[in-house]
Amino acid sequence: MTTVVQLSDLHLGRDDAPGQDALRARADRAVAAVRALDPAPDAVLVTGDLADDGDPSAYAHAARLLDGLDALHVPGNHDDRAAMTAALGPVGDRVHRIGGTTLLLLDTLVPGAAHGELSAGAAALLAEAAADPAPLLVALHHPPVAVGHPLLDGIRLRDPGRLEAALAARRAPTLVVCGHVHTPLTTTVAGHPLVLVPSVAPALRWPDVPGEGGSDPGPAPGGVLHILGDGPVRSRFLHWPG
Repeated sequence: MTTVVQLSDLHLGRDDAPGQDALRARADRAVAAVRALDPAPDAVLVTGDLADDGDPSAYAHAARLLDGLDALHVPGNHDDRAAMTAALGPVGDRVHRIGGTTLLLLDTLVPGAAHGELSAGAAALLAEAAADPAPLLVALHHPPVAVGHPLLDGIRLRDPGRLEAALAARRAPTLVVCGHVHTPLTTTVAGHPLVLVPSVAPALRWPDVPGEGGSDPGPAPGGVLHILGDGPVRSRFLHWPG
């Protein structure tokens, strides 16, 4: 059995950025809760948008916050790939094997754009990992399907056909996980479960949620605990109120 805790969308910024104290407090609360999990997860996964504008100081803060967790990262559309790599280590397309589970980390960042794309290299790694019968967790920032939000559906993963084709014939346990949406949500892609993690930063306001503005600060920071390799894959949403 392999356990993976997923966090996403911290949106950390410079020390003097507006609202930074509140954002850092939410991130501190989430990471402290991950550190307190007993038993500890086998892996900690962060699916993008650690920084709000790619500033190196945000990644320096994230590196201090996550120190000792050996977290695995994929970049989001708000991230800067070079600054993120310098502070946190590799963030490009790659494979990790933990216990009997394959973790496939896909970099969907398109510099200067909000939507995501898979590279040819990512598609090749995906095809190889999908052919392996080991339990598979595929992690990326941008969801490969529409989620029903007018803004987010315009900036999701472009051309998800290669991901769908690689996974469609797969019968072994498979889980696809994303960030980007700032909202806990479950659906499917190519017949497999797709889990979108709640954000550490404030949630996005959905069209049916009363209020003004695009942000909804009501929900507490959250994450997901994924379990693979022990029967069907399972995901449990976690929330950490103040």
